[in-house]
Amino acid sequence: MICKPKTNYGSDTIGVFLGNGDGTFQNQVTYVTGSRPDTIITDDFNSDNILDLVALTGVINDVEVRLGNGNGVFQTAKIFSTSSVSSFVTSGDFNSDNKKDLAITDSSGGSVIIFLGKGDGTFQKQGTSVVGSNPTFVIATDFNKDSKIDLAVTNADNNTVSVLLGNDNGNFQTQVTYSTGSRPTSVISSDFNNDGNIDLAVVNRDSDSVSILLGNGNGTFQNQKIPSTETTPLNIQVGDLNNDGNIDLAVVNSASNSISVLLGYGDGTFQTQKIYKTGNTPYALVLDYFNSDANLDLVEVNRGSNSSNIFLNTCS
Repeated sequence: MICKPKTNYGSDTIGVFLGNGDGTFQNQVTYVTGSRPDTIITDDFNSDNILDLVALTGVINDVEVRLGNGNGVFQTAKIFSTSSVSSFVTSGDFNSDNKKDLAITDSSGGSVIIFLGKGDGTFQKQGTSVVGSNPTFVIATDFNKDSKIDLAVTNADNNTVSVLLGNDNGNFQTQVTYSTGSRPTSVISSDFNNDGNIDLAVVNRDSDSVSILLGNGNGTFQNQKIPSTETTPLNIQVGDLNNDGNIDLAVVNSASNSISVLLGYGDGTFQTQKIYKTGNTPYALVLDYFNSDANLDLVEVNRGSNSSNIFLNTCS
């Protein structure tokens, strides 16, 4: 059974949908949040092997941590302030103490704020790392194969992505920036050319494209390749959608009410997009196995029509 949470921006709630294992979901269970919840992630923040939730509230800039009970129900939120205009959050173990930490983008201060986890669902501020102007999205993974978690951050006002290599003590090295398309809004990592190195895919909202930056395996990246999407892409997920062993892209396009699927050739390039229509103003999507077969499925969320659509993969 798969549980998928989402934020309800207009009603100040989080909705949790428990999966039935056949591609359908139970009615949402809602949890009241602070004003305008905008980002939510799942991870095990208190080391009990049960998934928990962390959500950002966009107006009051609080972080809400809800510990899971293991039955799809979550506890009352533990709340702390970022004291900044927070736009996105990701998790990882940034100091190798086997406790999950948080990296939060400060869109007004041009930085990433690190909060180290105590292993009980609470956090303490470690410090900040300077990135570009108006950082919108952050991911955490190991880009240079040193077993230390690194960060990649999109900078919307600079048309760049910042890469910060980790020192394994909760701090990060000075950023190295790479050019993207116009107004990058999100980034994801995978191996797009099957060379064993981690690559980046950056969604460019105002140039209707995705920047592919192939990794060299040492924390540096090559110049971008730019496949096209439809209008106003906002978010991206990656996975092998046609079971050929190559990583593919799925991009949600807000203004054109669509999803672009770009199948990978396995060399860092992609086929021309295939278009799937969605509800009104889609802004987020998830890939997972929703009906217990061997094919990755897709769920997208529509802000304009307050709905979600489930696309079951019929790849054979």
